[in-house]
Amino acid sequence: MPGITAIENPRECTSIDEILRAVCFDDRYRRHEIVGDTDMFVGYTGYESYPVDVFEADEYTAAFEGYLYGTDAVEETIDDAATYIIDGEHEKLRQWIDGRDGDFLLLVADRTSGKLWVLNDVFGRLPTYRATVGETTVVSRELKVIRELARRLDVNLEADRLGVSQTLLFRYSLGTRTLFEGVERLPPGSLLDVETGAITALYKHRFDWFENRSHSTGENVRRLTELFLEACANRASVADETVVALSGGLDSRAVVAGYDHVTDRLSAATSAMKANDEGKEVTVARKVAKALDTDWNFYSVERSDRHLDDVLDFTQGMNNVWIANGLHFAELVADDHTHHTAMLVTGDGGDKAIPDLTCPRSVATTGELVTAIIDELSYFPIDTVSELTGIPEREIVASVRERVDSYPETNLDQKYAHFLVRERGINWLNHGEDRTRYHLWSTTPFYSTPFFFEAMACPPKQKRGTSLYREFLTGLSSTAVEIDYADFDAPITSFEYRAKRYAYNWLGDYPKLKNGVVALLKGRNNRSPGTRDVVRSITDVNKDHLGKDSVISKRQLGHLLNDDEEYSDDQLHLLLTILHAIADDRVVTRTTEPIL
Repeated sequence: MPGITAIENPRECTSIDEILRAVCFDDRYRRHEIVGDTDMFVGYTGYESYPVDVFEADEYTAAFEGYLYGTDAVEETIDDAATYIIDGEHEKLRQWIDGRDGDFLLLVADRTSGKLWVLNDVFGRLPTYRATVGETTVVSRELKVIRELARRLDVNLEADRLGVSQTLLFRYSLGTRTLFEGVERLPPGSLLDVETGAITALYKHRFDWFENRSHSTGENVRRLTELFLEACANRASVADETVVALSGGLDSRAVVAGYDHVTDRLSAATSAMKANDEGKEVTVARKVAKALDTDWNFYSVERSDRHLDDVLDFTQGMNNVWIANGLHFAELVADDHTHHTAMLVTGDGGDKAIPDLTCPRSVATTGELVTAIIDELSYFPIDTVSELTGIPEREIVASVRERVDSYPETNLDQKYAHFLVRERGINWLNHGEDRTRYHLWSTTPFYSTPFFFEAMACPPKQKRGTSLYREFLTGLSSTAVEIDYADFDAPITSFEYRAKRYAYNWLGDYPKLKNGVVALLKGRNNRSPGTRDVVRSITDVNKDHLGKDSVISKRQLGHLLNDDEEYSDDQLHLLLTILHAIADDRVVTRTTEPIL
């Protein structure tokens, strides 16, 4: 990932420039040194339009990655935060971050004391990693930097067995955990003292207050619409052009409708695999763009060997290679906008802010809630995960409960909502959106802090059955809301949609049946032409790179491969991703041979 790297006590490592060179992924990338001495190194990598700014003051040097939206006084705002950090005024810093709308990472180096701090936004929109390797502490936007540093210091970063188990179970590990022992993610809304490793939580999410329960649905929709348009305008103001990644769903539709109100420097782009270039998603997206009179471009994408290899090289196992077609889409959009700064805007966060996030089945205890989370959100069955990693099911369940117990909500349904935002949203979907930034900046108005928290303050009863979303989207575009929602083949204003939605919600009490129906409708067992290549690649890794002490059992993986027809394409791709990340060092340095 383009972005900031800080290394404290870098004297053990004499090859920092070579490490940064390893994350210059194409000829657009450059590496930059901001601070370089025997006690600390601060630098960054990125392409010309990637947003990193350096501010020099008498006491400090600050590196700011990303954007603050809705303020013209960026340097003064950064100076306030840096002063609060250096002076240890955490209460003022809490107020500062609470009022900030942005996707950012701020690093502050105090010239007098030699101390170094890192601050991120309340949603952790720019995933950042930290580790101590030998005597050297490193914080970086690039997991590859940490792995490359460890390799050069001859330190083996062991795979984290529980992190691997959680990733197989959900597609993402929980909390600050990663696939590697001793490598953690920076929690959202936190301040890290790099020297001591101390983390100060400056913002704690809580989703059970519902301050807007006394307002009518109409009043809440009017306020949400106002805040959403403001979020769109603030983001449009920092880009030469906005390109909305438009699908057949509701979230990206709301985004393109919102931007249509606030800017004329707007276009929409839709991608599909070559075999699906006339599928539902594309047809609906084309209709939405036409209804809004927005320029629309279609991109035919693929999961080529190069893009699969790129996903591994760029994200080091944090993105499933199954989404290599998404990386190809970002690349094509960036190639079409080389003459100016374009921003790719997604509907990320829309699935969290506006829908009803209540647990889809009734739960009376925390144990029942944990069971519901695993039943509803698991990717590989928990018994399969346990067999592959050797961790008993009860320990995996206990790790999920530990996370749930850490949430501040007293209402079990809202603990479920917290899991969806904190783990699924921040730990998984943020990483997916971050992938786009290898080629161009990406953001979403749904994670505008004023909008998101206003939406989360609306009571679940107003959100049920897509009712709040229907009114919200109608306010943005009465025409776009009447176009089919691709997932249901019907507009959300129709009786047909309400009937299908009711049936889908009813299935929530029967997770196995629900998963079977969804799999049938989505063609879960329809294999892509490259599936046999994936199976062969997993077989090769099992044969050549897994030993008897490997985190993933060589024997159990062999059993899974004997029944590979039981698993979907994306499950097999996830397994391949994890194996390549943990089995050997090929993922650290770009492979000379395709992974498939």
